[in-house]
Amino acid sequence: MNEIIPTILVNSKQEFEKRLRIEEQLAPTIQIDILDGSLFPVVNWHDAEAVAQIETPVSFEIHLMVNNPLPIIAEWVAKVPNVKRAIIHAEIERPLGKIIEEIRTTHFIEAGVAINPETPIEEIHSILGELDVLTIMGVHPGINGAEFEGEYILDKIREAKNRAPELIIEVDGGITAELIPSLIKAGASRFALASAIFKAQNPQKAWQNLQKALQNPL
Repeated sequence: MNEIIPTILVNSKQEFEKRLRIEEQLAPTIQIDILDGSLFPVVNWHDAEAVAQIETPVSFEIHLMVNNPLPIIAEWVAKVPNVKRAIIHAEIERPLGKIIEEIRTTHFIEAGVAINPETPIEEIHSILGELDVLTIMGVHPGINGAEFEGEYILDKIREAKNRAPELIIEVDGGITAELIPSLIKAGASRFALASAIFKAQNPQKAWQNLQKALQNPL
């Protein structure tokens, strides 16, 4: 099933809750971006204890753009009961297979891997069968509003789908309603985005246009 997952990348609890209250009216799952400066030169607000105190009907997908994700995953799963999926980055200098296994068998949530635009699919070929989702970045991580990197991202989606036909492929960053049909045709079915909604003059209309593109891609 094709799905849009709104994202949150903010610098304060106030911004987080403001964004959450809008997004929870749109989608059942929301992605929380987590950056601590260790993997990419960006730090954002991601206080699990504070998030746990906010009542919301949505489930969370946490996207960990950090070099040491397991302690953060453990904290979020322990404190925030509606975390259902954790996505780590292929670029970390740690054994991806072991981390994926721990996410699934210790924390009992779905596990995914994200790859940067320049990272070859070949680098994670050996673990594709272990993933619940592969997230292909359409932009470089940590920058709200960056433009989609281009045609070669579509090539990566097609390559991943050829290697693992049953794998769910998510694209994160730079997505517009106009791009969605070509992304679906290439093999993607989940789309993580924020700017397409919040940079629009009419966010509600922008969401409706995104949904139309999702449901009628051809």
